[in-house]
Amino acid sequence: MGIVSAKILGIPIISTCHGFIENDRKLFWYNKLDRFALRFFNRIIAVSDEISEYLQQTGVKKVLIKVIPNGVKTEIDHAFSLQNKKAKRALFNIREKDFVLGYIGRLSQEKGIEYLIHASSMLEKAIIPIKILLIGDGPQKETLKALAKENGLGTKVFFPGFQSDIEEWIPALDVFILPSFTEGTPMSLLEAMAYGIPVVASAVGGVPKIIDSGKTGILVSPGRPKEIRDNIVRLYDNPSLRNKIGKAGQQKVKEEFDVESWARQIEAEYISLIKNRT
Repeated sequence: MGIVSAKILGIPIISTCHGFIENDRKLFWYNKLDRFALRFFNRIIAVSDEISEYLQQTGVKKVLIKVIPNGVKTEIDHAFSLQNKKAKRALFNIREKDFVLGYIGRLSQEKGIEYLIHASSMLEKAIIPIKILLIGDGPQKETLKALAKENGLGTKVFFPGFQSDIEEWIPALDVFILPSFTEGTPMSLLEAMAYGIPVVASAVGGVPKIIDSGKTGILVSPGRPKEIRDNIVRLYDNPSLRNKIGKAGQQKVKEEFDVESWARQIEAEYISLIKNRT
């Protein structure tokens, strides 16, 4: 209805595409309709080159697509962050010596969170004092709770649920893990890097454009818990490497993914469409 009304009135239409998830039949048909409708938009903003290429494969003309990766706030209040780190860890009685791993996002199949749990089980056997914060909500929540318990991690894995004040939770982490099977330009990854948290992430979607593995973060293959485990051990054993990767990642986000630069690019697309209309 919106497309028809806009076409009749001569109003340009713009949409931002973050990617497509097809976990069930309903989503499959919804996404199919969505991709068809996008052909009639005046501009589609894709958050990664991979999403742009996918849209073109489904029939969207390249000329309609503009790639603008996500942006995040990069000005960090470090005193406030330290205060939040202590407060959030205290909620779960996490000790100062504990090594806190974290994931932020939807708790669903395509995120590969079960592989983080399997990797954490291996770490437990390596006698590393880990705690895991899985921040978010979704259809896999109860399954993941059961999996954590089955792997002897019932007292190690915490589920704070969906949080609107996510910037207050990020400082509680020692390492951010993103074990996804599909991503565009993940906001949670950029936010963790902006806070100087070292990251371990699957080399999928737009993630390799963000992470130079071994320098601004660490890339792993999706679905490989041993790779996740090995790199967590590597970071645990080498605090100077953690610090180096965290700082390099933070600088990368400041230079290339600052929210103000992102907003100017988005604004330019809207202005361009308005000028072309007049």
